[in-house]
Amino acid sequence: MEKVKIKFNYKFILKYLAIFFVCLVIANAKVAGLSPFLFAFYFACLFVGFDEKILAVFTLCSGVVTDISLENFFVTLTVVAVGLAFYYIHRLAKKRMHLITLFIAYLVSLVTHIYYNYIQFQNLIYYILLGLISLYVFIVVMQVMCLRKNCFKLTLDESICFLFMVALLGVGLAPINIFNFSLCRLVLMMFIFMFISIGSPTLTMSLTLAFTLGISLSEYSLLPMAEFALVAMMGSVFAQPHKFKILLMTIIADVFVRLYFFDKGIDLLYTLLPIVVAGLVYILIPNKWLNSLADLVYVKKSEMSSRNLINTTRKSIRKRMSELSNVFLDMKQLHLNMVKRELNKQELIAMLTREVMNSCCKDCLDKNRCTRSLGTDNKSNLELLVEIAVTKGRVTLLDIPASLSNRCGKMNNLITLINRLSDEYRQYKNMMADINNVKVLLADQMGAVSKLLLNLGEEIDTNVTFDIARENKIISRLLSQNIECKEVLLYTEKNNELSAVIVAKSIPSNNLIIEKVLTETLKSPMRISSIRPVDDTDYNTVTLHTRSKYDCVFGLASTNKSGNEECGDCHSIIRLGADRFLLALCDGMGSGKSAHKMSAMTLGLIEDFYKVGFDNEIVLESVNKLLAINNQESYSTLDVCLLDLNHEIADFIKVGAPYGLIKREGNIELIEGGALPIGALDAIRPAVYKTTISTKDIVILATDGITDAFVTQENLIEYVSKLATNNPQTLAESILAEALHLNGMSAKDDMTVLVARTYLKN
Repeated sequence: MEKVKIKFNYKFILKYLAIFFVCLVIANAKVAGLSPFLFAFYFACLFVGFDEKILAVFTLCSGVVTDISLENFFVTLTVVAVGLAFYYIHRLAKKRMHLITLFIAYLVSLVTHIYYNYIQFQNLIYYILLGLISLYVFIVVMQVMCLRKNCFKLTLDESICFLFMVALLGVGLAPINIFNFSLCRLVLMMFIFMFISIGSPTLTMSLTLAFTLGISLSEYSLLPMAEFALVAMMGSVFAQPHKFKILLMTIIADVFVRLYFFDKGIDLLYTLLPIVVAGLVYILIPNKWLNSLADLVYVKKSEMSSRNLINTTRKSIRKRMSELSNVFLDMKQLHLNMVKRELNKQELIAMLTREVMNSCCKDCLDKNRCTRSLGTDNKSNLELLVEIAVTKGRVTLLDIPASLSNRCGKMNNLITLINRLSDEYRQYKNMMADINNVKVLLADQMGAVSKLLLNLGEEIDTNVTFDIARENKIISRLLSQNIECKEVLLYTEKNNELSAVIVAKSIPSNNLIIEKVLTETLKSPMRISSIRPVDDTDYNTVTLHTRSKYDCVFGLASTNKSGNEECGDCHSIIRLGADRFLLALCDGMGSGKSAHKMSAMTLGLIEDFYKVGFDNEIVLESVNKLLAINNQESYSTLDVCLLDLNHEIADFIKVGAPYGLIKREGNIELIEGGALPIGALDAIRPAVYKTTISTKDIVILATDGITDAFVTQENLIEYVSKLATNNPQTLAESILAEALHLNGMSAKDDMTVLVARTYLKN
């Protein structure tokens, strides 16, 4: 018969043994004769999600053991029953119990206790208030213990709650002596040993004072607090990070304090045996467990090292970027040096004349006779013919000087040769111009990359400041919203912009919860910029940045030229960063598919350049050169508006585009157009205009199909002024509809209107 293997879940068993131990201890704890702590702990554990049946058994057993009476049995039974009733009602309804409902359930569960003690009204009020406070404390502590499984970096209110619970454990353990063996001293010395070993004197003293406060309250004496505070302090100061040294120094400190300060003598069973037992247990604890405890209770050294490494790495990256920037700068100069200089007219005529003389006159039988007759005039005549060919494009018989035509027997060959050389040079010149343009374009791009790398390096070369206290508070707030947060990293960079990176799971579909928690905690409006999964885990990395003061809404209306299936206009609306937008209209030459293809290509190039972070000048020059090299007379007008919401600035760049408008509280500001289209000339001179932008300002960009329909600027300004709507989409549609109406409901060209309105965020 095959044996069935039973696998025990040791973590589960240890967890519930610890819960049972806490139940027994706090059931024994009394403050001013009042002990509502067991019932509060029971409801807190139900709320957090412990097994309700096991909790019910633990609570009944603990309550009965500490007070064996019929009255206490009925009181405890009522509390357990009410707790289970509320728990199952919510489970059947498939709803999570709210905090207010939990407090109401707790108060309802005290009905039997109130029935037995209503005569002692004042004590009853104290009992209820102390129970409610304890319930809140236990909820905070158990949520941290259960949800924050990998990190106990606590906020101030969480630290107070933990110290309150430690004090209660001290109150409950103080009276428990098994044959004069102090269980309280055993637990306390275990605390001291472990927290001294992980190198946290502040935490050691805090827990010791909290725990001994409970003992002092139980014994009505501050001597236990003073005694163990001195022991913890001396142990922390003199003990080395070695288990045996910590154990030895702590025992010596305890003996010294009791003999010298308190003159109580040494009770072998009461004084030394609990310390020795605690020491043996402490020595048997694996070091990796202690290291894990160190990672849980305070900011890890490795975490601090990693944060310092961030700043060190940033400086290293900045240095590498600077070096890389110099490489691209050298490459720019190299490409500029490779640009071949174009021959001037005199050099070109001399070169072509030599080629004619070498090709046509060299093997001519009449060469000597011609040279004797004409002398230097022969060369001058040839230079004149070459100049005519270079200037006019061709040379004919009518252009031949009489002195040359009367003597030269190869006139037709001569004319053919000069025209052929002239044509070949023009082709060569165009080819070299394209090659030079490519070299200049590459040089410009390398210079732009060099500048971009240098700017990025300067942005990176600042120490990132961290805020650990608020990180812990955010972790706590997110956990209270049932978002399991593993880590939070807050940092402030050079521009004083606050950023946050959160590693969490159970992220709700409504991301506003995370934004709300960080906004309230940091006292600064925050927005989520990205959510990315962490490889091979259930966690996600959520990145947040400071939300801008302003935001934008957009409207677009467009129509094709009548008879065309596709619009030659293209538009772009992209966010370049947290607070910057790119609005662009591109109108390709002509209409239909070819125009659309050209404008889409132009706009795509511009988007890519701006996304990388290139300056306006580099972007426009690069796109212009690329289109000029195309040699297909592919021209495009470009209308760009860069909105910087953080600095409240709008930059307008117009290349062959018509005028634009800004509507400000009823007033209209005209943005003049100008310059030739992109690709028309090798060099580009855009019309650039900079202005401020504020709340409710409306930016209007339109292609020439719209402006031509209104004929004059005044007509369009007058029409826009009369429009009462501030809705960008409605405004764009109204302008397009009016343009069509003015054209007799026929689009004589592609028509596009792009409208943007800024607004102040709440």
